[in-house]
Amino acid sequence: MHDSLFGDQGRLEDPHLWERAERLGLDVARFDADRRSAAVEERINADFRAGVRAGVATTPTLYADGKRYSGRPDPAVLEALANRE
Repeated sequence: MHDSLFGDQGRLEDPHLWERAERLGLDVARFDADRRSAAVEERINADFRAGVRAGVATTPTLYADGKRYSGRPDPAVLEALANRE
């Protein structure tokens, strides 16, 4: 589901989420109930607060070697980070 969501971020509304869940073989009713649960809401809020404390202002934000890269990272930056020793 993670890869599917990031692959098409323009379609995050319920009908599209349900279609994705079904296509991936998930129990759609359970998926929907779980994502609307109080536990999931609290986890999202906690993650959001942690991001704010860390200085995250956009999604995605990448941290590497103590440096923050906000927004979609430049492919050259990703390549350099991947090839560092």
